[in-house]
Amino acid sequence: MKKRSPIFYYIGVVAGISLLVSKLVSRVFGLKETLLTNVGMFIAYELVILLLVSLGVYVYHRRKSTVPASIPGKTKKEKKHRAVDERVEAAIWELRNTLRKNAVVLRSTAATERPEGQVSCLGRVTWQLPGEECPVDEEGNPLQAFATIFVPNMPEVPAALSQVALITIFAPVEAWSEDSDEKPTLGCVFRVYSSLDGLVPCDYVSEELKTCVLTPEAVTNDMPKWPDCGGGEATWDRILALEKKHKIDYQEDICNILYMNLNKEKFPARFEAAPAVHAIYETHKIGGYPTYAQDAPEMPEGYEFVMQINYDDEAELYIDDCGSYYFYYNAEKNDWRVYADSY
Repeated sequence: MKKRSPIFYYIGVVAGISLLVSKLVSRVFGLKETLLTNVGMFIAYELVILLLVSLGVYVYHRRKSTVPASIPGKTKKEKKHRAVDERVEAAIWELRNTLRKNAVVLRSTAATERPEGQVSCLGRVTWQLPGEECPVDEEGNPLQAFATIFVPNMPEVPAALSQVALITIFAPVEAWSEDSDEKPTLGCVFRVYSSLDGLVPCDYVSEELKTCVLTPEAVTNDMPKWPDCGGGEATWDRILALEKKHKIDYQEDICNILYMNLNKEKFPARFEAAPAVHAIYETHKIGGYPTYAQDAPEMPEGYEFVMQINYDDEAELYIDDCGSYYFYYNAEKNDWRVYADSY
């Protein structure tokens, strides 16, 4: 079908409206007989009506075509709201990039036999120097084999562990119940090896824990759980201001998701996430942020948070009520601090 020309369309509109207006005005003001007897007046009258109608149609058309272009389907209120949303989203992305840290999540899998080779595990110590024996507590009782951590197998580690090759940990039963003021390591004994050369296999097995292999998985999006866990006061002031002003929630809107108990069988399905997701990894991990259940402890200067071990159903590691051990290391002094808390 041939498209109608807009020029002829507007001529027809103007002509039709002019005819209606002309008849209406002449009838209302009684000008019909006067106009019929005076040709000059009739022509002038019709021209004035035509001019006024043309001007009115032009103004109407002009306004109709320009207003949507300046506000494309949005009211001023809607445009302002959209601008605010964009600023909030930009602030969220900036906070994510400021806060996120690299970490190594340790997936826990039950093992029925002694792990072979250089494998990290819970509930077992599998390497030592020749002549070393199981350490004992103050009363001469053997400590439990708690963990073997091969650092070179980790995709990324904290700076304090950069010169460490292997960590073995022996712990008393229910170490979490110890007083950290009296026993800064909660009774644990750490053996730190800067090299794997000269180490020999051993097999100290915990009587309390089941052996679990710890498989490292690198993450680049570990986020603090709340201010005590890290990030700095200034950053958290910004977060709290955003939450208050725009009714957002840190964990849901900035972290997106909360990962817990990654040692479960469904770990791979839960672990896979879009690259944009920033998470709180409340599980076994090297580096990243501690995920305190309570307040953060006061640590002496020089002690860096390097590792977290969570309660673990697979290993039957129960730290009070869903608790965690947090490990701090001073590389210069080769000294450790341990903190435990729970819900």
